[in-house]
Amino acid sequence: MFKISEFAKISQVSVKTLRYYDQVHLLKPAHTDKFSGYRYYSADQMFQLNRILAYKELGFSLDQIRQMMSEQIPLEQIRGMFRIKQSEIQSILDKEQARLNLINDRLYAIENEEKSLSSHDVILKKVEPQLFLSYRQRTPFNKIPELFQKLDDYMGRSGQSSLSRMVLWHGCEECDDNMDVEAARLLTHDLQTEPPFTVKRLPEIPLMATLIHHCRTTCRCTASVELAIWIERNGYRIKENEPRREICVRRENPKDPDSYVAELQIAVEKA
Repeated sequence: MFKISEFAKISQVSVKTLRYYDQVHLLKPAHTDKFSGYRYYSADQMFQLNRILAYKELGFSLDQIRQMMSEQIPLEQIRGMFRIKQSEIQSILDKEQARLNLINDRLYAIENEEKSLSSHDVILKKVEPQLFLSYRQRTPFNKIPELFQKLDDYMGRSGQSSLSRMVLWHGCEECDDNMDVEAARLLTHDLQTEPPFTVKRLPEIPLMATLIHHCRTTCRCTASVELAIWIERNGYRIKENEPRREICVRRENPKDPDSYVAELQIAVEKA
């Protein structure tokens, strides 16, 4: 038997907590001296206390814990509860990491607003019609690589070869986390498709403002903002009902699959 003070030290909880658990009938002492009132605990009760603390960490109330302790839930079910809690915490961590990445991207954009515009050469050119395989969906920005994975898997099953990757950015008034995006692969010839995949042909654009930029698929870049500023400052306006096009030219670093060099294209006309 251990005195309550000894049991508290060994189990790393306070004496006050143990007394409270006794009062609410959650963990009763193995023995209470009827003359002195001193509480005594057995070594086996440390396992009970560890289980109580585990349930508490999972967010259960003391009433719920008391009920579960009395029902003697199997160990495998406890493991399942912990796995669920692990999944919840991992989801929170993923969301916060995505938020941190967005903050870093925004900070980088603010710090490079003025100097970045001069680092790119904007070229005006005519763009010929282009045949492409399309997979269009509303999706968060960080899920765009998954669209391309599905597109490439479909092409692989079809035994078709393709050219460069392309992203078509469609207009969306309220879609910060649900963007209207079209993942595309340029094609050399037509092919049979099944939904949600389809073959389309982009129209000829007589005047396209373009620039080459370095970016990553996992974070936003400022190329569109820079090109829009150039368009406004040089007497042009963006042509309506034409999505922005972004064609992946090559990988920036073979060891980093998320980095790439791309050509951004925006259809324009004289203002």
